[in-house]
Amino acid sequence: MKRFEDEGAYKYSFYDVLRRGEQVDVKCKSCGGHAFIVKEDDHLAWKCSQCYAHGIHETEYKYSAKSNCVRCERWFNVEVKDEKKTPHKSSHIECPHCGTVNHVELHKKPAYRGCYPDIRDGRDPVFDMELYFLDYVRGKVIWAVNREHLNYLIAYISADLRVKPGNVQLKTASHTIPAYIKNAKNRELVVHTLTKLQHKSG
Repeated sequence: MKRFEDEGAYKYSFYDVLRRGEQVDVKCKSCGGHAFIVKEDDHLAWKCSQCYAHGIHETEYKYSAKSNCVRCERWFNVEVKDEKKTPHKSSHIECPHCGTVNHVELHKKPAYRGCYPDIRDGRDPVFDMELYFLDYVRGKVIWAVNREHLNYLIAYISADLRVKPGNVQLKTASHTIPAYIKNAKNRELVVHTLTKLQHKSG
């Protein structure tokens, strides 16, 4: 009997994989070969390991000015959208309460709070590239974000006994696996399909 201990929730989400410094494997937009997405400093980048095509996605930021007005002394927190002001550390901001112009430090934070939407229909949410480890089972898409995720899926689907990790979380990595992949009647076909994907180069 194959026993499988599940892993932590969201481990294979698009954001968590990149946050850990790992890559998401995708098909190159130019040649259809093996490419990958990685997080670099404050942006995401994709690179093809075959034709060397590449692209980047700069992180979008929101800017705000927070202070007490020098005249009315009331607190304000104003979003700054003027692109002439955002490159600077501080700027002249009008108090929303009394109209007095204040010299205020600007604060920036990622527009998505450091997160990205998750993968949909086997495509990444930033560059809209098809995942490299992708196939179909009975007309429905089946995919893995990278080789580690692919190995996890094979071990999970082929296991006879699945148990939660010792620290007992409410959700585990398997909670995002679609029901048709978990369905016992599809087990053999799913494992066969995933195993074929293991043999792809990259």
